Amino acid sequence: MRTRALFILLIILFAPLASASEVGFKREESLSEQGLNIQAGEVSPSGSSILLVGDDGFVHMISASTPGDRSQDQAIDSSRSVRFNDVAWHPNGETALIAGDLGAALRYSLSDNSIQAVNGAIIVGNIELTTTSWRAGGDLAFFGAKNGNIYSFNEGEGMIQMQNTLSSEITDIACHPEQNICVVTTLDDGIAVIDRTREVTWLDGTSSDTWVAVDCADPMYLKCAAFASGRRHVSIVLDIQDASKSTTGQVMQLVEGTTDFIAASRGYDGTSLIHLAPMESVRYILDVDEVFMHVESEAITSFDPEVAGQRIALMWEIGEDEGWLITNEGSIVEIYPTETRESLGIMETIVFAAVAISVPGVIIGLIFMNSSYLQRKYRQLRGFEKKE
Repeated sequence: MRTRALFILLIILFAPLASASEVGFKREESLSEQGLNIQAGEVSPSGSSILLVGDDGFVHMISASTPGDRSQDQAIDSSRSVRFNDVAWHPNGETALIAGDLGAALRYSLSDNSIQAVNGAIIVGNIELTTTSWRAGGDLAFFGAKNGNIYSFNEGEGMIQMQNTLSSEITDIACHPEQNICVVTTLDDGIAVIDRTREVTWLDGTSSDTWVAVDCADPMYLKCAAFASGRRHVSIVLDIQDASKSTTGQVMQLVEGTTDFIAASRGYDGTSLIHLAPMESVRYILDVDEVFMHVESEAITSFDPEVAGQRIALMWEIGEDEGWLITNEGSIVEIYPTETRESLGIMETIVFAAVAISVPGVIIGLIFMNSSYLQRKYRQLRGFEKKE
């Protein structure tokens, strides 16, 4: 009876103080263009605008804070008809790189809304460029290609094909927010790290998964996270001094749900928002290497079946569970928290402190009360029994 009572007490003491938040949805005015197929987008370093790219040379700017206000849009003429697959702002926010089909390696200039081929782009030929990213210092960018090539770029050197690349499609490149080190994911060749000298190192034990995205969301940690088909994910611990000594953690799998990872967006407060097909998302927290449901397919389907049949192109937040998503067809949906975690008041703080103090004593007492050996030793120590 005593054991059962203490067990129940432990359950009460360890019970969570707040439940997880849930999100609601509000449909914003969609982009007016017909037949859109947005492939990617990125929030500008200032946080004020979003540059979107997609099929048929589509390049478009919208407001990050009022994305449903079509009066703030800027339609940008790329003078091209190929598909653009990715976009990456320079850290200074004045230009952005665009990667696309038929060797499209382009630079957008904010000052005059112009788009030009980058210096040295001719070496790519007609190879499809799948992804691009600037490293933290803004002195060097990288392009990944469908044939496995990786190119470095700066204006002085132009584009240079890098060594020690393999043959599988480069699916994503992400660079640490404060260190000049980047991580590359591929469909079949695993995960690689690019160090500050542009040396490519392939990480052991990663080639058995189909990696689709990578993010280095939290500048406080020398870590990134990669996401693979089959709802699998892994953390990558970066070695800044010697990138070849970077390591991966245990590959984990998200059990909940049936959809699959396809891409990643940057979430609030150093988190990642992982897109799942067809219309779902999860939040990944880097420091604890854990994944939590964010937007569930059932919820978005009940809200708007039309949106639910589309694909997430980009998500961005201004607070936890507070932000927007835009789909490949240009539908914009505001996301907001319907339940919030309130800060602890004085009484809650007192209770929390009491729990922190009492739990160790309860555990020790539980062990003692169920151990005849410890009870006998205690009685011997107090002189109630003679030592045997």
